[in-house]
Amino acid sequence: MQMSPTNQTAEFCLTQEELDSFIAVLTERTGIIPRASHRDGIKGYIERKIKEKSCSVQGYKNELLMNESLFNELVNESTVNETYFFREEKQFALLRDRIFPMWRMMRGAAEIKIWSAACSYGEEAYSLALLAKTCGVKALVTASDINSEVLEHCKNGVFLGSSLRQVDGLPFQSLLLPYKRTDGRIEFDSDIRACIQPRLINLSLLGTPVCDVMLPKMQDIIFIRNVFIYFSQELRARILRTIADKCLSDGGILFVSMSEIAQLDSTVMPPSLEKISDGSVFYFHKKTGGKDNG
Repeated sequence: MQMSPTNQTAEFCLTQEELDSFIAVLTERTGIIPRASHRDGIKGYIERKIKEKSCSVQGYKNELLMNESLFNELVNESTVNETYFFREEKQFALLRDRIFPMWRMMRGAAEIKIWSAACSYGEEAYSLALLAKTCGVKALVTASDINSEVLEHCKNGVFLGSSLRQVDGLPFQSLLLPYKRTDGRIEFDSDIRACIQPRLINLSLLGTPVCDVMLPKMQDIIFIRNVFIYFSQELRARILRTIADKCLSDGGILFVSMSEIAQLDSTVMPPSLEKISDGSVFYFHKKTGGKDNG
């Protein structure tokens, strides 16, 4: 139904009930439960789209449900994509000091497979590839996200100076100097970009047949950080079980954000993954031959 000219120019505002109905669609399809601080941004985006299209609330929702491209625009608007190079530097220090040297000693020139799930613009994936190269390890990094726009950015391999922090990650920033341009941006060469394989993956579909074909298999290291805060306990458990059963190789290592460790207890962690403490760094290790049969 088309709005009248009077309604098109009048100030338009979604009701709480209308916003909740859009959030419900978003959560059903992506698993994302937006935090209260993000709802206003989503509300403003939907209001702008309805004004642009000069349609009713229900008309926009109907189109949203049928038009994958339009829905992906909403997803892109609804995801939080702030990250930076070598975030949570203690985890990268563990890779540098223990894990990568051990891999090189045990596997020689064999390629290590790494999955950066929920990679955002790609700083995490490039940090992993660059650190592996520095340690003499050849890495193949799958960089996945549900946001198609950030994946295009990741593919290009060019980052703003704001992708660096003055505190966290600082000990590793010297590795980025060869790629730093005069305008302050970071631009990776073809050798590093060749290590990165961007892939569109909706984590809420993990464990379903439609997603299995897209999953990175036999991964030696998986980073899935700062994403579980947006998911329900049930979805967290399904994602972690699928990762353990179908994605992580025997003896593989799973890193989550240090702030998320406490949330991931035995109610969501599959028994095939054991929690390991190395100093102040915690991670999960897949038992050799481990299989979650529960």
